[in-house]
Amino acid sequence: MTVNKITSAAMGIPPNWMSRIVAEGGNVGNATEIRKMLGEPIPQIADPKTIPPHISEMFEPGGLLDRMRRKLALISRKRGRKIIPARNTVASVDEDDNLYVGVDFLEKYGDNEALVAAVLAHEWGHMMSDLPKGIDWSRLSWDDLHAIRRDEEADADGFAGRALFLMGYKPDEMVKFLKELEKKRNKKIPCHKYHNTATRVEILKQSYEAEERAMEVARRLFFGSKVGAKVGRVLSSG
Repeated sequence: MTVNKITSAAMGIPPNWMSRIVAEGGNVGNATEIRKMLGEPIPQIADPKTIPPHISEMFEPGGLLDRMRRKLALISRKRGRKIIPARNTVASVDEDDNLYVGVDFLEKYGDNEALVAAVLAHEWGHMMSDLPKGIDWSRLSWDDLHAIRRDEEADADGFAGRALFLMGYKPDEMVKFLKELEKKRNKKIPCHKYHNTATRVEILKQSYEAEERAMEVARRLFFGSKVGAKVGRVLSSG
């Protein structure tokens, strides 16, 4: 069966997308079983006693993660729910829009705000998936399902790139992080979840630059410059 690319207008993508398919399509299984089947790590809630104090502070009201959550909520008009410290993940979201952030990831990269912001922005997009509901996805082949999944993840990178500009960060640190992961990846095992690293990097950069251009046009229009006036005439005539 051939499947056309599904365009996500809101640029959202859930790593738990298969679980939503289960819920809406009536297929057997549950979120945890399907994520295991796809080789996706299952986040485990971290024992508070094992979390270093400086990492715990990030999860508290007014902490780093909470401040980023507020920015993302403002950008997307999607509130999200709890931010939960976890193991066995960098970050992920569940069906209830709870966001799990890896304690081990924060111990290594917590001082890198731009990277943390990018990871949260990507996961935030997972909450905004606009995949059609009420469809029986069980008729699709694994190749078709993986293709849809890659496109959804690409939309997440697109959302992250735009969100980073609006949050006041650049995508450079996320680009470095993706390249680091690529070096560590076992090339003998194919990656079905994402497009290749070069494609992901380009999506991040182009989406960031697109938002930057859009804001520049808006600035010129609102401040009434000659260039802004010209752009306004073009837009009104189109």
